[in-house]
Amino acid sequence: MKRAISLLLILTFVVSAASIASAKDQSARELTFDERAANMYSPLLKKSILNVTHDNKLTTTTYQSIYIPVKDIFKSTSAIIRWDGKKKITTIKNQGQELILNFSGNTVLAEQNQVVLPQEWVQLKNGVSTINAFVLTYIFEYYADESDHERVEWEERLEFLDIKQTTGIAGVDRNMHVFVEFND
Repeated sequence: MKRAISLLLILTFVVSAASIASAKDQSARELTFDERAANMYSPLLKKSILNVTHDNKLTTTTYQSIYIPVKDIFKSTSAIIRWDGKKKITTIKNQGQELILNFSGNTVLAEQNQVVLPQEWVQLKNGVSTINAFVLTYIFEYYADESDHERVEWEERLEFLDIKQTTGIAGVDRNMHVFVEFND
C-alpha cells in the first residue's frame, strides 16, 4: 500500500511539473521578440551603459534610457549612418548592405541588400536615432542558445553590421550593461 501511495505521489508530481513547464514554454512563445529580449535580462531596467570594443579600444557611455543612440554603437566602425528627414528613416550602411530604422509610422519595404528593423525596436528621441538595448544585445548575445529561431534569423540577417558578439548584464546598479564587440 505504501508503495502504491508513493508511486501515486511521484506520478502527481511529474504531471504537475510537466504542466508547469509546458505553461512556461507556451507563455514564452506568446511574447513578442522585444519582450523575450527584455526578459532575458530584466524588463525592470530603465537605464543602460554601452561598452563598445573595436580595434582593441573600449568606449563606455551611460544613458538615462534603455534606448541607445545608433551613432554611439557604430561610430568606431566604417559603417555610414545617414538620416533622411523627409522619409524619417535612418540608414546604417556597411559591407554593401543597409539597415533601415523607420520612424515614419508608415510601412517601409526592404529592397535588395536592405533589412528593416521593426518599429517597436527603435525610437527617435530628441532627434537621435536609438535602438532598444535589450533587442540589440539579445540578437548578438554570446551566451544565447539557439532555441529562439527568430533571434538566430535576426543574427544572420544582420551579420553585415560586423558585430562579433554582445553580452548583456542586468547590473545591481539598475543599469542594463551592454557590451558590443566588433570584428577587427
